[in-house]
Amino acid sequence: MNKFTAASDSSALLAADWEGLRTFAAFIESGSFSGAARMLGVTHATVSRRLQTLEHALHGPLFTRRGDDTELTRLGETVLAAAREMQAQTAQLARRLAGEDIRMEGKLRIASTDAMGTMFLAPRLPALLERWPQLDIEFSMSHQTVSLARRDADLAIRFARPQDGDLIARKLGKISYFLCGSRARVAEWRAAPASAPFIGFDDGVPDIPETQWLADHAGGNPVRFRSTSLVTQCMAARAGVGMALLPHYLLAPELELAEAAPQLQREAWAVYHRDLRALPRLRAVLDWLEGCFADGSPA
Repeated sequence: MNKFTAASDSSALLAADWEGLRTFAAFIESGSFSGAARMLGVTHATVSRRLQTLEHALHGPLFTRRGDDTELTRLGETVLAAAREMQAQTAQLARRLAGEDIRMEGKLRIASTDAMGTMFLAPRLPALLERWPQLDIEFSMSHQTVSLARRDADLAIRFARPQDGDLIARKLGKISYFLCGSRARVAEWRAAPASAPFIGFDDGVPDIPETQWLADHAGGNPVRFRSTSLVTQCMAARAGVGMALLPHYLLAPELELAEAAPQLQREAWAVYHRDLRALPRLRAVLDWLEGCFADGSPA
């Protein structure tokens, strides 16, 4: 690449639309147009149009497609690095501005699993909102780990203490998991443990302690139903589909415990970026979460 071409590319990059750069980074991260569209909350056509506009502004292709694989060009590698740096700087500025907000009002986004958000946290929200009525709480419920650095959420509930030095973790408590089922299924399990039907996780969940426990203790049992969602597993267990390993906050009157003692316990941590540590509404939510776990843990 000669000096003239390099200078031209630099000037074009400076003039490139930020939405185009952000879309390009999302496309590479997700690996597809549809994945980028979901990440950004736009249409497939919008992603395609933004990438075409970006390539036109930079006077060259950013990537090539070979089947399902995407290969970056040299220009694409340069642009991706710049886009990610701009994302990091934008997120850092947003965190600093949020951290300087001393009002006990506004939005705070909490990332958790669907089961914890729906069945454990949501019923306890009135205590928080009655005390701080100007708060706007948003739940982001997914099994995928969100990026706190990019402010996909302000606070996340995780089941392991993070090693990232930019993140602060506060231990909330322990979650106990019990093997349970309908009365008929529990009786069936007690009579013939090796042949009782079970409810398990689908392939979308990584190797977590729950799936490992099921593999170790019921690996040979028939699996009648699978789902990533613990709420769905709970409803299936209540309907008598099979035995399930469920957290204590999903135990319902229709479910009978196979044993009184929990089969598994996991620690829960509240995790947030250190730039937000002085944010008053974050501290208020942390105190509320600690109260939830103190009052909602099994006896």
